[in-house]
Amino acid sequence: MRALADCPTNDAGTMQTNQVTPEAATPAQAAPRARRGAVAVEAAIVMTVLVVLVMGMWEAGRLLQMSRILEDAAREGARMAAGGTNNNTAVTVSMVQQAVKDYMTMAGVPAAAVSGCQVTVTNNSGNSWTDPTDAQPLDEITVKVVIPSGTAFNSLKFISTAFTGITQLSASARWMSANDSNVTLSSQLPY
Repeated sequence: MRALADCPTNDAGTMQTNQVTPEAATPAQAAPRARRGAVAVEAAIVMTVLVVLVMGMWEAGRLLQMSRILEDAAREGARMAAGGTNNNTAVTVSMVQQAVKDYMTMAGVPAAAVSGCQVTVTNNSGNSWTDPTDAQPLDEITVKVVIPSGTAFNSLKFISTAFTGITQLSASARWMSANDSNVTLSSQLPY
């Protein structure tokens, strides 16, 4: 480091400073002044892209969560239908539909989506029955849950803009009936 006594002085005896005018500045010396707003512009561009990416990931994560809840609700309904009875009460299609909606409500699905969902119970066997309680052992039962586009689906989204292009959610579950076989016993002894 140079001592103050070694610094150049002018005719008046005051210390000289190396002042560079903008016109005489080299590119390295002029760079800080010319790039003052560049950081703000770069940050605005990067933040815009980052915010869009984060919101898209957030929306996709929310729809994945809702899809998983729908799968679990359909499975719960199919499990109930496969049992045939619930607390010694014959299981009907309306009971299965209500069980699916109750599961969705307890899982935190918005009320508009729960009330707007469509729950169908389908008999996939050759046997004819309308209520699961009448199913034969090992009859295949499918429970399908659909949240259609419109108010029901829009209530699931955090963001009103369509980031994913998905307009409805659906899930289904298949179970085999676990009803007991109907056995008729004769009251007469064989001998």
